[in-house]
Amino acid sequence: MALNAGEAREVSAFVRDGHRFRQGSLILDSAAASPVVWRPFRVLGRSGEGVALAGPFHVHGAGLVAGPGSQTVDKGMFRLLSLQAADRYWELAVPAADVALVRAALLGDGTGR
Repeated sequence: MALNAGEAREVSAFVRDGHRFRQGSLILDSAAASPVVWRPFRVLGRSGEGVALAGPFHVHGAGLVAGPGSQTVDKGMFRLLSLQAADRYWELAVPAADVALVRAALLGDGTGR
């Protein structure tokens, strides 16, 4: 897997922020001091300041995108990952094709399980 080889990846993602989903991306870089960083999208195409997700992580699973704010996310293309980080609970909508990659980055084991 590319992450295990030290290659960084950027994955489109939405984060549930209260009653809405905010669009942005996850930066996955196993060689970085913060291997998983959420970077919100800003108007005019500029990326916002990144927020590091603090491990260890407990990933609760991937399911359908539902609940408050979910109408802004393409439910056919994205899956909802719910996880407990060291400092807070996160709900991330990531492309279905990238769920295993994101899980592997969060769990740090390269398996995505």
